[in-house]
Amino acid sequence: MTTTIVTLLAVIAFLAFVFFKTKADRKPSGKFHNDGRRKTFKDFQKEQLENDPNGLYGEAAAAQSLARVCDDDGRIYGLMKNLYIPSHGGTTEVDALILHQSGIYVLESKNISGEITGGLDEERWNQRLNARTEHTFHNPIHQNAGHIRALKHYLKENYSRSELNVDSLPIFSTIVFSDRCVLKRVPARGEDWMVLHLFQMKEKMAGILKSRRTIFNKSQLEDLYAKLKPCMQASARTKAEHLNYIKSAHLFHTFLY
Repeated sequence: MTTTIVTLLAVIAFLAFVFFKTKADRKPSGKFHNDGRRKTFKDFQKEQLENDPNGLYGEAAAAQSLARVCDDDGRIYGLMKNLYIPSHGGTTEVDALILHQSGIYVLESKNISGEITGGLDEERWNQRLNARTEHTFHNPIHQNAGHIRALKHYLKENYSRSELNVDSLPIFSTIVFSDRCVLKRVPARGEDWMVLHLFQMKEKMAGILKSRRTIFNKSQLEDLYAKLKPCMQASARTKAEHLNYIKSAHLFHTFLY
């Protein structure tokens, strides 16, 4: 009798072990840490940033934030991302732009951390991570101004002056920095540009949209979108050539130790 009970308990213990092990193994690995703890929203954000060395997550977050502002505005708009626009024999990449009934909004995203300093007329800005590590990067206001010049040139080649007066188009430059950085001694606003944190997007851009009158109808926006759509369909070769151009132009961060 005793042997039967011991055997029965052993079988129950074995089945319980198999059941709980199988249940643990079925946990979606993406939702749990290695020690079994469920990941929080902050954990997912951290992973996305760590696995995003080129800042694509930051670009997407900034673009979607601006799109939500446009949703609240209520007028017609179109979101376009990662446009490769012809420029000086190569291409220049626009992170994102909004074609809105009140104008065109060109977005430059900086998904970086640290203390950021830089002046309006300075060619390069500084990113200080700690006492020993600093990087410099191209002035984003100038950088986005270059994107806008390329955009205007492209539109002039695709529209006659009677169809669209490109020079009079209201085009607004929006430079968005990650909330993980500190903007210190950085210009915040000009007549047609703004530098801000991602968390400021809703309030600041809502005010900009509200202050601007409607100039495009639905048909005009659709035509603009169609003209620019080829720029979103860049080939792998075009993307590689763009990367080589950036390297040759020394636009990558410079490391100072």
